[in-house]
Amino acid sequence: MKKTLIIFFILSLFSFSNVFGEKMNVKNGVKLPKDVARGYENPWELFCTWTEDGKCMTPKYALQIVNKKDNHPVRLGKKSIRMELRKGDCHQKRKGSYNDCKATPPAERHELTNRNDILGKKWHTYSIYLPKDNPKVISEWITMGQFHSLNGSYPPVNLDLEQDQFLLVTRFLCIHPKKIGKSCLSNNPENRRIKILDSDQLFGKWNDFIFSANWTNNEKKGYFKFWLNGELIYHFKGRTIGPEKDDAAIHQLGIYRGAAKNSGDANHVVYYDEIKTATSCKKINLKKLSYSCNDLENQKLETVHVIE
Repeated sequence: MKKTLIIFFILSLFSFSNVFGEKMNVKNGVKLPKDVARGYENPWELFCTWTEDGKCMTPKYALQIVNKKDNHPVRLGKKSIRMELRKGDCHQKRKGSYNDCKATPPAERHELTNRNDILGKKWHTYSIYLPKDNPKVISEWITMGQFHSLNGSYPPVNLDLEQDQFLLVTRFLCIHPKKIGKSCLSNNPENRRIKILDSDQLFGKWNDFIFSANWTNNEKKGYFKFWLNGELIYHFKGRTIGPEKDDAAIHQLGIYRGAAKNSGDANHVVYYDEIKTATSCKKINLKKLSYSCNDLENQKLETVHVIE
């Protein structure tokens, strides 16, 4: 009996190591079900490491479509997506090309990117859930969602985890090249870092993010608004993409962080659901999330952010 238990234990370890090391080819992207995402072009791109024989490989745990029946958290419907980032997870596009592990500073990531460029007036939503057992990761930054620009190095909008808090970080100054120097830090007075969630509001529960924007390089017509759980938190007026004619916004979800400095495990897990985009509030159908378009659109802030 004792010998049988030892054999079973060894086989279990072998099986676990195989699962841990399993990878998937995501060269053709990842299709998200309609239960989870609507309005965006499908499939989405998932960051990967390209092999010499042309395969785009990433660990299977990086992204999983999970079910409510298996006790996974789901905002609405039956499914959500689960993303996980482990210490040492970094990617290289091609041999000799940009490598997250060798970047300055080094980085780790598993991120989804929508394939369609975003221009003009759009509404976006997604809901996010962070499990209570997420570790405290020592890292220079931890981003769990962003609106990037095609041509810029600095994303205009980040949603960042900082210690036990969640922040809205905007760098709209960075798409005004005539008004900045060689670098554009988020703590520049013309940019914004706004705490939106404390730990008691963040972990172990769903939070709904709603965005309305006119993605344009026209400084007079551009705007960006952000509602958290139905409450208007931030309003910007001005250019929302770079001045180049071919620039546009792109939407990214997942975990992107500076290389973890923890001595032990540094496994981040995040769930996303209700990932939607449309050209108007009514078309995005917020009633299912128990929000009213009239209520959202009538909310005002005393201070509107503009780049002087």
